[in-house]
Amino acid sequence: MSAVTHGRFEDVERSTAAPFHYAFHHDVPDEFVRLPEPTASEGWRQAMTELLPGAEPEAQDAASEGLRRQLPLLSARENVLLTAMCIGTEEVDGGERLSMGLLAVTVRPSGHSPAQRLFTAEGIYQATAKKFFSEVSEDQLEEISFPLGEGLQGPQDMLLATKLPCGPGVMSTSLRTLRLPPLEAGIAVPPLPVAALQLIVPAPHSYCVYVTISTPSVFLLDSYSARLAHIGRSLKFGEPPADD
Repeated sequence: MSAVTHGRFEDVERSTAAPFHYAFHHDVPDEFVRLPEPTASEGWRQAMTELLPGAEPEAQDAASEGLRRQLPLLSARENVLLTAMCIGTEEVDGGERLSMGLLAVTVRPSGHSPAQRLFTAEGIYQATAKKFFSEVSEDQLEEISFPLGEGLQGPQDMLLATKLPCGPGVMSTSLRTLRLPPLEAGIAVPPLPVAALQLIVPAPHSYCVYVTISTPSVFLLDSYSARLAHIGRSLKFGEPPADD
């Protein structure tokens, strides 16, 4: 699946009311199915048919209704350009395990100039490191080296400074426990372990692209990291070629 994103959002984070423009395109792994807006009345049956082939219509309707209610809690609420999901199985230690992932692509204004692109990425890295590791002692931190870049790893979090074909970026992995509201009154939902993998890439100017994959399949981090890396490597700013 190829995603093309262009348009404008009102810039509410700066003192001026001028909009910022965005234009970029990227590939999304084929297993992801695009989701409609949670408030949309159309498109959900088709999405559930693709995500849950062979399931009874009642099961598809129930899954659709549950996802529509939970989606705003699981994904960013503002400047969302794409939300997609994958459901399937993957091999883990010789056995099949359930694999679920939620993809969200958003943009946020930053106001940086072309000359400040690397500086903006460094600032994002430092701010994320402070958020992740402010309460972690030095002896708990580990330097890591991946093909995408260099970074740090703590008890639950990993942070990388990346160099992508489209420019500098910041990639992170965070393990957390998510508490969702009950689907029905009086029926509590047990805490859900979730891994959030995020790639932040400053555009040539004015805004940053945020690509986030959230998954309860925490035993498949390598697999979902590869999916995120694929999106990052295919990310290009500007309008796509005419034959895309």
